[in-house]
Amino acid sequence: MSTPSSPSPPAPLVGFLPTRADALPAEQAAKVGAVLRKIPPPPRALRQLVSADFIEQASAADMADLVMGEPLVAAKVLAAVNSPVYGLRQPVASVSQAITFLGTGAVRTICLRHMTNLSFKNAVKLGRRVLDTLDTLDAAGGIAGALCMRLARPLRLPDADALATRVVISFVGHLAATIFQGVTNAPEDAVAAGPLLLRLRLQEMHWGMSAGALGQLLLREWQLPPELAEESWALESVLYTPLAEAPPRQAAAMAVGYLCARLGERLACGLPMDPKALDEAFAQDPDLHHVRGYITGLPELAALPALLHDPRTMEGLAG
Repeated sequence: MSTPSSPSPPAPLVGFLPTRADALPAEQAAKVGAVLRKIPPPPRALRQLVSADFIEQASAADMADLVMGEPLVAAKVLAAVNSPVYGLRQPVASVSQAITFLGTGAVRTICLRHMTNLSFKNAVKLGRRVLDTLDTLDAAGGIAGALCMRLARPLRLPDADALATRVVISFVGHLAATIFQGVTNAPEDAVAAGPLLLRLRLQEMHWGMSAGALGQLLLREWQLPPELAEESWALESVLYTPLAEAPPRQAAAMAVGYLCARLGERLACGLPMDPKALDEAFAQDPDLHHVRGYITGLPELAALPALLHDPRTMEGLAG
């Protein structure tokens, strides 16, 4: 993969800096919060699932008990595990079996995806277009989480499970934006899955904020750990943050997590991800401008281009 680092960002990226939730005027934050409170909170098990202690210490039995406590989520997990994404040679009939075959990290990312999606699907009466957008973004989060697990371990990134959690949670703001668009006059392109920079600029133009701030506010409403919202924001900041300005210890994980989110969305939208298409995306897509510099500038990511060109990396992810 050719990933040259361009000294000059593309014009739409110049000067772009999204608004943080804590920078919103109090009146605007209150109005946004009133809309977000119409989105039902996810199952209580989600709080445990994303807690640092659970990620670090939970056994396979702990994970199975948690998932089985949410029967609807358990059914979704089994359906996902038996999909082509995971390429299992024989059907899995129980959550315990799923954990045995895939590990607690992979099952956690599947649970996160479906627990958050249940909230948005139950938020309000939704039209077909909104449901389609939610479905695409939901699928993108699931693909991105699975891709993160495939890349983080061979790259020997620390805390691969926690990184995959952040990747999936980074889609919460985008899912919330889809609901928010329904009560505003923003155009459909402001929430459509696809180019990230385009939709964030449209959101900032129409709302004075974008999906990242919505995600911060919603995670606060859901009483999830504050650091989770901050880490998800940091992950998406790779869009507009050059390597020289990124925190050195987190830069490699941020880049991989961000890249997985962007490639997950492309796959969910049906775009090709063969080596030629990947090279073209890195060369032309403003969403991938700065992450190129991370890949070429960080020794920890030297193996990433070869992993992305390996057909096994993307195999089955698009369903």
